[in-house]
Amino acid sequence: MPDPFFQSEKKRKRPTRAGPSRSNGGEGRPLPYGKGQKTKPTAGAGKRRQEKDEELSSDAEGENGVGGGDLDLMDFRSGREDVHFSDDELINQNETAAEKRVRLAKGYLAKVRDEVEAANANTDYDAAEIDRELIASRLQKDVAEQSGKIHLHIANNATSVTTRFLPTSPNVPTSAALTPKYLFVSTKRGSIIRYSTSTLKKIGKPFGQSVIGDAGHKGEILCIAASEDGKFVVTGGRDKIIGVWNVEGDEPVWVTGLKGHKDAVTSIAIPALNNPSHHILSASLSRHLALHSLSTLSVIDTFFGHQDSIPFVSSLKPTLAVTAGSRDRTCRWWKVEEEVQLVFRGGGKTRLDQSGLLPEERKERLGGGWTEGVDPSENNTEPKSINGKLPKGKGKFKEFIEGSIDVVEMLDDQHFVSGGDSGSISLWHIGKKKPIFTQAFAHGMSDLVDSEEYSISGPRWITSLAGIRGTNLFASGSYDGQIRFWSLDPSMKNFSRLSLTIPIRGFINSIQLLSYPINTIQPSSFPESTKSIENSEEPSKKFSVKNEVYIVASIAQEPRLGRWMNDKKAKNGILVGRVEFDSEGQRMMI
Repeated sequence: MPDPFFQSEKKRKRPTRAGPSRSNGGEGRPLPYGKGQKTKPTAGAGKRRQEKDEELSSDAEGENGVGGGDLDLMDFRSGREDVHFSDDELINQNETAAEKRVRLAKGYLAKVRDEVEAANANTDYDAAEIDRELIASRLQKDVAEQSGKIHLHIANNATSVTTRFLPTSPNVPTSAALTPKYLFVSTKRGSIIRYSTSTLKKIGKPFGQSVIGDAGHKGEILCIAASEDGKFVVTGGRDKIIGVWNVEGDEPVWVTGLKGHKDAVTSIAIPALNNPSHHILSASLSRHLALHSLSTLSVIDTFFGHQDSIPFVSSLKPTLAVTAGSRDRTCRWWKVEEEVQLVFRGGGKTRLDQSGLLPEERKERLGGGWTEGVDPSENNTEPKSINGKLPKGKGKFKEFIEGSIDVVEMLDDQHFVSGGDSGSISLWHIGKKKPIFTQAFAHGMSDLVDSEEYSISGPRWITSLAGIRGTNLFASGSYDGQIRFWSLDPSMKNFSRLSLTIPIRGFINSIQLLSYPINTIQPSSFPESTKSIENSEEPSKKFSVKNEVYIVASIAQEPRLGRWMNDKKAKNGILVGRVEFDSEGQRMMI
């Protein structure tokens, strides 16, 4: 019996009964049909309901008189054809994960064996030697390429560069992107110029400007990048938009404009390794880094940390990136998945009589004590003469402090190089907060003010850096009239300058170094094509060369992000070159 405490004292509402109204004390008229009033069932309603039930029961019976609800007697396979599997398909269908890995490994080894035998078809070899050495070295090379490690030391084997200049006047080029099919050049006029990669001839009209609606950029295009498969081209401009173009067909097609930056987009990187979803990283003057996905055309994440604008970003994998922080004098190494950033502080001092950075001076901490470093009074050394002459001016040598880090280039998953306004190129390791090696005044000095009364000189800042993935070769650009090449030491602790240079006047706004299959750019496209290695080697030492190294640089009369300097004697255009290697270097490129 329920507890009376929980029972409601409120009386239930009496339902309204259908019937004559007795409000007047006698029999009245029937109530109209409405709430609480039910219709009077007619005589034919029950008969119709009975006929309908009989029709449903007759339809539910099968053709043989069997009820449709008997599942045991129903044939669910009627109308279907039997599928016959082969023996291999049955094996693959029933195999475990371990067996599948073994099967795929055997197939990959067979493919590698065939490629190695084809590459050494004209040489005398032993089958056992192929199994032990050639295949093993090929597997190690494939693993190193997929991980992004430096495994090809080919810098010292570079002999010359065959170049061709493509003028773009009056357009000022800001960046360039080379794909196996096209060469794209972004300009300050907001247009993109397209060339054929094989012939280096201009194709079609420039595109990129917004003519109708939002299909394009409004203003300068400061950076451009292309996916490694040549499907997408991504651009960034002053209008804070990241433009995505589909360039698979004969004509580029505007896909969308990605938003998220609050200022001009200065740099875009498309990682080449382990990037099936086409993730891109973009940096801007709004001091943050953004991660986008071209498969979903959306922003995945945003990263903050820099105290000033980010002029450059570099990445080999979508999970790693390195950025330059401009006037905050830091480089930041981003671990995208973990949302962690490592801060590397620059701002070192250089002097003409010193090959590297000057030792840091001791400074007094606010809370008491001193920082690590040398005593300032002991660091006052006398200047040394250069070419038998002392520099102009009184006192000790003039010191140059790095005030801005403008460009970075990721070499592998632990090392990167940076350059700034002090003219120094620094090599960094993610395990140390300071550079492990610095090449001071990499592109020399320039006269900022030169008159009869006095002169002011300063270092030429580094405007661009680029390297080839998996090799120890990288290049740097400034405005001294040369593109310089550098060789990274096998110990990964220092680098040295190569004698190989490319003479070109103007500001080197961007450099791209790529390795593509041989004859991606036809030899006839260059004014002076060298002979192939097959013709220069003896018949007994022939081997097939598969890849070539190309360099693409954008040359302009003014810097990429401004107009504070101008060299009217320079020509606006794109420099395309092929780096030549000796026989040993070409053998390593197989």
